[in-house]
Amino acid sequence: MTFRVTQQTLSRNVMTGLQDNLTRLQRTQQQLSSGRRLSRPSDSPVDTVSAMQLRADQARTAQYDRNIDDGLARLGTADSSLTQVNDMLMRVRTLVLTGLNGSNGPEERAAIADEIDQVKSGMIGLANTEYLGRPVFAGTTATAVAFDPATGAYLGNSGAVNRTVSSEPGSGTIAVNVPGDQVFTTMFSDAAAPGGQGILTRISSALRSGNTAGLTTELGNLDTAAEAMRSAHSTVGARYNRLTAIQQLGALHSDAISASLANAESIDLPKTIVDLQLQQTAYQAALGATAKIIQPSLADFLH
Repeated sequence: MTFRVTQQTLSRNVMTGLQDNLTRLQRTQQQLSSGRRLSRPSDSPVDTVSAMQLRADQARTAQYDRNIDDGLARLGTADSSLTQVNDMLMRVRTLVLTGLNGSNGPEERAAIADEIDQVKSGMIGLANTEYLGRPVFAGTTATAVAFDPATGAYLGNSGAVNRTVSSEPGSGTIAVNVPGDQVFTTMFSDAAAPGGQGILTRISSALRSGNTAGLTTELGNLDTAAEAMRSAHSTVGARYNRLTAIQQLGALHSDAISASLANAESIDLPKTIVDLQLQQTAYQAALGATAKIIQPSLADFLH
């Protein structure tokens, strides 16, 4: 049994081959112009799945980084305020010791009390420090200020402002605040004291009345409150350092994701350039061979 290869069959086969060559050439040109090996899932289903997973991981890591930035800003704001408060407390302690000196008369003690009142006002202002329009020491309460400027009463709560900073089970969420009642304790107000007066107010009253015994007692209370504030301050510093360490690890992870994503999606530039040159040469050679194999006839011109 014999088969006859017609001119139409030959032309069809040749054109199919040329079209395949042209398709590969166009695909290589597209990869070279875009720098991406994957432009549609059909290019490589396996690599496409990997790329989608990597991009999801990349977006998740970017969100963690934004959460860390917000946490660092909050803790940094609190740290700056507490540093100034600590300096003020040291000044108050110095003033109390000066007031205990028997060489000071009523006028000197009254002047010391006036300065302590001013320090108290400044400390309340720092305790009401805001971040993005919200007081950083108010917990989760939507209040304008954490402490009442007039009475010193705490208006916030003990709620924790949490930020998710990693995918680690049990340790990926960190509190980025310290509630004001744990930081300033009874410095501004004390429900157990007469009239709800805080330590600073009681110190001022003892100075004006010349109550040396009361002043000595309040000095001990001041030291206790200052120790609680410094403990809260150290917590802020520890959380800040932890977030910084997590951010550094996140940056390394992000670089690794970018490298893996480049391997899955990007082209090998030198190889792609060589492939393009080879395909162009092959296509031109195929065109030349086709022109010699398929000669035009009078029928082609009549059509």
